[in-house]
Amino acid sequence: MISLGEESGSSTESSESEESDSDDECVDERMNVKAKPKKKKTHYKHKFNSDWLSDKDLQKWIRKDEKDSTRFMCLVCNKSYIGGKTHALRHSKNKFHVKNFEAKQHTTDLANLCSSNVEFKKSVMLQKSVENAELKLSGFIAEHNLPFRVMEHLPGLLKIVFPDSVIAGKSTCGRDKTRNIIVKKLAPDADQALSEKLQKCKFSILLDESTDKSVVKSMAVVARFWCPQLKRVCDRLLGLVKVPSAAAQIMKGEVDKLLSVKNIPKENCIGFGWDNASVNMGEVTGLKALVKIDNPYVIVVGSVCHSLALCASNASKEIPLEFDDFVRDVYNYIQHSPTRIAAYAEFQGITDTKNHRLLKVCDVRWLSLESVVMRILEQWRALKVYFYEEFKAIKSASAEKSLK
Repeated sequence: MISLGEESGSSTESSESEESDSDDECVDERMNVKAKPKKKKTHYKHKFNSDWLSDKDLQKWIRKDEKDSTRFMCLVCNKSYIGGKTHALRHSKNKFHVKNFEAKQHTTDLANLCSSNVEFKKSVMLQKSVENAELKLSGFIAEHNLPFRVMEHLPGLLKIVFPDSVIAGKSTCGRDKTRNIIVKKLAPDADQALSEKLQKCKFSILLDESTDKSVVKSMAVVARFWCPQLKRVCDRLLGLVKVPSAAAQIMKGEVDKLLSVKNIPKENCIGFGWDNASVNMGEVTGLKALVKIDNPYVIVVGSVCHSLALCASNASKEIPLEFDDFVRDVYNYIQHSPTRIAAYAEFQGITDTKNHRLLKVCDVRWLSLESVVMRILEQWRALKVYFYEEFKAIKSASAEKSLK
């Protein structure tokens, strides 16, 4: 028989063993649960959205990373970041980004600076081209002695003729501007260049008085010199001097003053030329005598044209008056009537004669007589036929006289 104490002891041991077994099973179950792998969370990569470039909070600094479409580029920080719009907005509030952004606002972009510099150079070059064109147009007006009023229409015409020219479109050279360019720019430059040439070379001076009807008397001073650049003799206006009277002493003083103002040595002047008036060619008190005092070796030449005119005038006295009257009558009969001019033109065509007008003899320029005679000889066949038909048609005494 088993005692009660033994039974109780055995029951206690069995219960303890059962409890330990159950605890081991729980631990094993826990270990099995921990040993199972956890399920990973899925992450989605954000790609760059072109709409961000129009977002007012991002457009100033964000750009697409060309190497990776899942990243965006910060122009301020000059770095590439991964993430979506939320990450971009978060980056925009970063203190380093804010500091760099504020610094960039006060710094001129190099690309913009270069671009603005290029545009500025282009505008300057265009403006210089326009000014050069206006200078050349003004020089053309001065060279050909055209009225300033031409410039009221010429720039507009050039814009129509050359619609694709930016220079023509920008030109605004009117009458007043042309006058200012010539008077204040071209004339002083040309005068300075002429003075510098005459300071270094020998030259002659030609003088002549004004022939207009104004109250103010003027004397034109022209310099004649050899130009190495053009390789020919050139005549240039040195000045238009106002003189109170045509006395030799006054004219001599004005010429000396003009040379002194332009710093031109009087020793460089080796010759003078003017007309044959006594005030100029007088051997005692004339301008020639005064010039010889300063330079005894200076060459003084009278007007060759006037001298030849006097020779021609004296020689023409030996020609019978009938020839002089003939050339005058022919001109007066035809050229004073538009109807006769038209009729004479028909006879020029019939006789195959050149369609030239008849010339008039100048009363004070006897040298013009040669050109008048040569023109009549050229038109001789047409004149004979014309006056013959004119006499037959109307029995004109003038036509009969010319025909005979």
